[in-house]
Amino acid sequence: MVDQVNALKTALSLRAGSLLAFPAGAVLLAMLERGWLAIGALAGAMLAVSLFERRRFGRALGIQIPSSSAAIVTGLTVRFGLLTGLFVVTLGVLALFRDTALSRALGWPDLAVIALSSGAALLANAFSARLAPIRASVPGRPAPKSAPADTVILEGEIIESDPRR
Repeated sequence: MVDQVNALKTALSLRAGSLLAFPAGAVLLAMLERGWLAIGALAGAMLAVSLFERRRFGRALGIQIPSSSAAIVTGLTVRFGLLTGLFVVTLGVLALFRDTALSRALGWPDLAVIALSSGAALLANAFSARLAPIRASVPGRPAPKSAPADTVILEGEIIESDPRR
């Protein structure tokens, strides 16, 4: 039993660490004085990793998780806003101590930070998934083939709108 508890703790720690990969990338982009285009590309990579993980969860659970263009645009906007806020705050702190001049184009440092952040998040999520396998069926109930219509799906979690079920 202790091994399962430690494996679950490690898996949750890896998941928490994967959430920090993209904010760390935004801070690194600010320290390197990269531009807002890099933040937009980082937000796009963050959305792509999120969609990949949602599909992986769906396959593991045996359900289809639908995606709409409105949800994708909203997700990209929220991620861009959060990463931009962190980028601006970090630049503000750096501007107190030195002159800052932002880049006006995407370059190899941007791509390296984006690839590093995305790779770190994907690796942490992959290791987490191996440590804490998802049980695809509930005893006494067959596994669903698609998410019920009245549910909300957030980052792989299925939250039923009626808690009495």
